[in-house]
Amino acid sequence: MDAIDTFLDAMFAPYPATPRLMEAKAELRTMMEDAYGDAIASGKTHNEAVGKVITDFGNLEELAPILGIETELRPADAAGGQDTAPGAAEPTLAAASGPTPTLSPAPGSYPPVTLPEAQALAEARRTTSRLLGAGVALIVASGTPFMIAFALSDSSQGPIGSSSSTLATTGSVIALCLGLALVATGVGLLIRRGRAFVGLGHLTDGHFTRNPQTAAWATRLRTDHEGPRSRALAIAVGLWIAAGAPLLAGGLFDMSDNATTLGVAAAAALVALGLYIFLPTNWAASTYSTLTEEGHALPGTYEYEDERNDRIIGTFAAVYWPIAAVVYLLWGFIFNAWGHSWVLWPIGGALFVGIAAVLHARTSARRTKAEAQR
Repeated sequence: MDAIDTFLDAMFAPYPATPRLMEAKAELRTMMEDAYGDAIASGKTHNEAVGKVITDFGNLEELAPILGIETELRPADAAGGQDTAPGAAEPTLAAASGPTPTLSPAPGSYPPVTLPEAQALAEARRTTSRLLGAGVALIVASGTPFMIAFALSDSSQGPIGSSSSTLATTGSVIALCLGLALVATGVGLLIRRGRAFVGLGHLTDGHFTRNPQTAAWATRLRTDHEGPRSRALAIAVGLWIAAGAPLLAGGLFDMSDNATTLGVAAAAALVALGLYIFLPTNWAASTYSTLTEEGHALPGTYEYEDERNDRIIGTFAAVYWPIAAVVYLLWGFIFNAWGHSWVLWPIGGALFVGIAAVLHARTSARRTKAEAQR
């Protein structure tokens, strides 16, 4: 019943936790549990039953007369349109012409997310879900041509300038071009996907205040699409587990270097396939996570600086690690330095951690200095 509890918490979030409202919340939970049990008894699945309960009990304004909490939901109306708690930090209820209340933001906070905005975000993620899956999968699989070309070529069969050496060189050049093409295509798909989120940056960046009605809608959206997501995740996890089989076989049976390289290529391909299957089905759950999180810090605060640092690091990592992979492969293929090129990863990892530490240290130093001057 976690979905129902989450729904109830979101529904009552904008109201004060008075004894009467807490009692009404408990009564409503009992009603929802009874409705859930009736839906299950009628043959509905768990997801279908939860979706029906949320649909039937999704508007607290309509349920207020039944629960006897009309006055508690409209304290401003009872006081002649004035807020009974001026200066309160929580969002207050403004006069609403329809059954769904309109939230006004508290001073210094982000504006509440509206249902049309939430629906636009969900639609953008749904329509571009395939672009996300394909783009990420192509980037992950971009190293496989290098590995296959290396495994299938054997430059030791002939001196430089011989036909075998020329064939190996040609294969490496083709693999390089193919790998770069996969990366370029994947990046292009992700850039194309990003265009669908123009005007929705305040949502993807977390610059909004939670709206309980919108959160309830997002909860139902996730529930309605959880079946396909769960099945895709099960398949993807199976592929990711299977990706370790070629590497494990190489360690157990002491396979040749060429066979081990083919195993790594197969593992990368399986990981990419799993991502291609799973990511397109995750759009509803991703939308739910965005709309129900507590939100992000306001500009001008040190918490906002920390979040900005995290975004910078994330963007940097998206470029840094693919470049490191390309350097590693080129170093190994061109100079046949597989016995030494592995040092790139610990050195690159230490450098990445150092850059991240410097960014966070700068914010911490400014925070310490400001607190010392108070």
